[in-house]
Amino acid sequence: MAAVAPAPWWPSPALAPAGLLAATSPSGNPEPPTLPFLLPLLPPPPAGYPLLPPRGPIVLQLRPNPSFLAEVDRRRSCSLLQFLKNEGAIPSPEEDKRREKVIRELKEIVMHWAKAVAREQSVPQKLATATVLTYGSYTLGAHGPESDIDALCVGPCIATLQYHFFVVLRQILEGRPEVSGVQTVECAKVPLMRFRFSGVAVDFTYAQLPVIDASKAINTFSPQLLPKIDERSWRSLSGVRVNEQIVQLVPNAEKFQVLLRCLKLWARRRGLHCHHLGFFAGIHLAILAAYVCRRYPNASVNGLFIVFFQTFAHWHWQVPVSLHDEPTTSLRSEGRLMPIVMPCTPPEFCVSNVTKSTFKKIREELTRGYALTKDPLSHDFEWRWLFESFPYAEKHQQFLRIALCAPTFTELRDWAGWVKSRFRFLILKMERAGIGCDPCPSEEIDHTVKDPNMVFYWGLIPEKIIHVDPSSLEEEFMRDVINDVYGKVKCTRSDVTISVVGLSQLPKSMRRHSVHWQYMQCMLGYQATSEDHQCAGWLGLG
Repeated sequence: MAAVAPAPWWPSPALAPAGLLAATSPSGNPEPPTLPFLLPLLPPPPAGYPLLPPRGPIVLQLRPNPSFLAEVDRRRSCSLLQFLKNEGAIPSPEEDKRREKVIRELKEIVMHWAKAVAREQSVPQKLATATVLTYGSYTLGAHGPESDIDALCVGPCIATLQYHFFVVLRQILEGRPEVSGVQTVECAKVPLMRFRFSGVAVDFTYAQLPVIDASKAINTFSPQLLPKIDERSWRSLSGVRVNEQIVQLVPNAEKFQVLLRCLKLWARRRGLHCHHLGFFAGIHLAILAAYVCRRYPNASVNGLFIVFFQTFAHWHWQVPVSLHDEPTTSLRSEGRLMPIVMPCTPPEFCVSNVTKSTFKKIREELTRGYALTKDPLSHDFEWRWLFESFPYAEKHQQFLRIALCAPTFTELRDWAGWVKSRFRFLILKMERAGIGCDPCPSEEIDHTVKDPNMVFYWGLIPEKIIHVDPSSLEEEFMRDVINDVYGKVKCTRSDVTISVVGLSQLPKSMRRHSVHWQYMQCMLGYQATSEDHQCAGWLGLG
């Protein structure tokens, strides 16, 4: 007798048509349902069939309807743009006009300044010129209402950095009624002045050209001129040169601008936006955004944002991120935790203060962003989860409290600018002692102290139970603060106090409970205090 094939465990019902279930509007356009992945329930098996599971898993491969996917992507892009507007990340036309006016007036000021320097140096005034160039998020079109203007003063060879820029030009600016809060950071890698002009924050750097007519030379920049520029001026000019390259390289300026606005808001909310503390500078985010835009020129805004996290949550950071099509073999990335190459000639790395602690947090936040955005069809996704403020009080039990104090607000601004430029040394000292830290970029004020002050709180992440000696740490850090003549002069009237505090001593602004924190922990399995491979293990990244 011929063998009879066994009856199937479950009869095959009529299969649903390929694609996700979609309702149709009266106009005929597909409308995504609330729960797009619900399938019809299968009928129960006929009587007499064993209720045993099949030997292998049953896999249903659904092919989403392309029009449905396009509609979901469009809606997510629109909701992201609306979120940016609701959060005040896009400036109004009036605010943009105010910035344009600030740039015009700064150009007039530096031109008069160049004439004054020429008169002092007995040089014909009609020959000496200076101008102002902008760079950073403002020039890239990705600035927000509170963003500062990165501006470069380009001056003639007769105008020196230390005296004519930091003394003479500062005095001219301080004499203007629309200028306030002038602060100098003279010994940084890129020396600058910070001030507010008509309420707009300005970071003002200086490049000294080896010519008298600086404004004409900058418009006709020749390769023969570049080798004659000193190292500090070269670094100051790099921001302008990089901006020009980025604008030329990105295929769609509008999408790039929206993506960069998103990244800046995300970094600010998650505590990743302060270069002094070892996190992202604006140039880092701009290059990362440009990298994604160049590789996915046809992607939507929503798609670019998803791909950003997908790309850099998985990035092997031994490999530099570069916009150059050819390999940058001339650069050595050893010892750099996040090597990012500036798109200029010759190629060079972005200045970075990233340390082991801050690199760990950046990796964790990229992983979190990937976990939240990896499912592009999630029906209950909300952008506010991704942009939620970082919950310092829920993440850390102890904090390093760093208080800066000075007799006047003017002196406090200068003192704070100098001390913040040395913060990286303090982070490295703690890491060598076996203590990681999560520096919060927010600047708080202790209202119980009469003198002008500024207070920072850094979350402590000890690798083991260890005693932190604040007085010893303060003493060692002060050696770095006063290792320069500028620091020695400033500390005669100003000081730094370091202590360790608990949650109850945090300001209220840092103790606000995160509404979605417990839910997000459960949903993501997010463990920010674990090692990198552990925090990514549940995603299959380790």
